[in-house]
Amino acid sequence: MLDFDYFHHGPDAYQPATANAAMRAAEARLLPLEACVYLGTSLKPLDEEPVDLAAIERVLSRPNLDLDTNLLLIRILTRLLRNPDAEVALFAAESINVIETRYTKRIETLKAALKQRTDKEALRRLARQYYELARIHPGSIRNFYLREAFGYIKKLNKLKRLGRQEVVLLVRILLTLGLTGQAERIVAQLTDREDIACLRLEMEVAFKRKDVTAIQQLADRLQARGVQLDEQSGDFMAYWYEAAL
Repeated sequence: MLDFDYFHHGPDAYQPATANAAMRAAEARLLPLEACVYLGTSLKPLDEEPVDLAAIERVLSRPNLDLDTNLLLIRILTRLLRNPDAEVALFAAESINVIETRYTKRIETLKAALKQRTDKEALRRLARQYYELARIHPGSIRNFYLREAFGYIKKLNKLKRLGRQEVVLLVRILLTLGLTGQAERIVAQLTDREDIACLRLEMEVAFKRKDVTAIQQLADRLQARGVQLDEQSGDFMAYWYEAAL
């Protein structure tokens, strides 16, 4: 049976920051097993202060995180890099490296597949991976990754394999690069301008232009079709409508 009297020792007892650190300490007989159980099962929102490093570690252990989750993790971890506790700062640096390494390994695998044959799906995934890598990176290297993503979309276009998802990705790449005019021209050329996905994309362009009138008009058009919206589209519309007020 587990005995949690260890936690009565107060601040004088060694307090590991993560479940892995607790496990290593338990293996070295510096801590009881109860410390591992506690750090491995505690739950709280990831960005709630003080940050729960064990929760960050649990999420990070999942190999295929989506972009939104990675962006949240990077935001939290970047803040932790400035933590005066060296163990916490090191954990943050190593965790950021884990996220970045996953992207680079996937990119290397996809590039290797392209050397064998022209794989349209690999081109699509490379464009997406470079775009996501750009989103998690601040500074000048972001533009390098965006240009790489743009290059793979151009290759798809030459192969006449540019689908709706790639067009949406292209517009978002241009918006991230600050090329709002080019993004607007591409949106204007879309054939189904009344499609919900197109309206959402047009609203993103209008927001980048800081065109409040256009945002309100687009939000009204989406709101008028509220019965057709799925939950995700409804949430999106509510967010942009509030932003326009």
